[in-house]
Amino acid sequence: MSATERTPAPSTTPPTSLSIGELSERTGVPTSALRYYDELGLVRPAARAAGRRRYAASAVRDVTLILFFREIGFSLAEIGRFLAGERQGRREMIDYKLAELAEQQHRIEVASTALEHGRQCPASDPMKCSRFWLIIEGRQRGLSLEESHARAH
Repeated sequence: MSATERTPAPSTTPPTSLSIGELSERTGVPTSALRYYDELGLVRPAARAAGRRRYAASAVRDVTLILFFREIGFSLAEIGRFLAGERQGRREMIDYKLAELAEQQHRIEVASTALEHGRQCPASDPMKCSRFWLIIEGRQRGLSLEESHARAH
């Protein structure tokens, strides 16, 4: 029998539980944030051993899910409601988030248009641009940025 046949293959199964440090290493999330997620009820330890948090291996997936939701614009409170919600409630949250993102996108487009004008303004200095000041005056009168910009052009 060769040496490789006698040596058992190393186990590839994940440990049954992870310390907070191990979970932090696997997810890239600081331990302080993981403790905060625990306080919020987003990722709970499966057990405590000698007063220390021990997480199920599935916590890596749970933390990754939280990171994904944060990346697409959900607050931690929204994530908590999403995870705790029913399917219909989740659909409503998605619809609300899509509308919120569309509004943000619109504001970004309006702001980009205004900044592009500032960059291409025929005045040597945007602060000396009459259209720039028309936009500011429109905002002062209560017009939206979009309305002010449209009236200045």
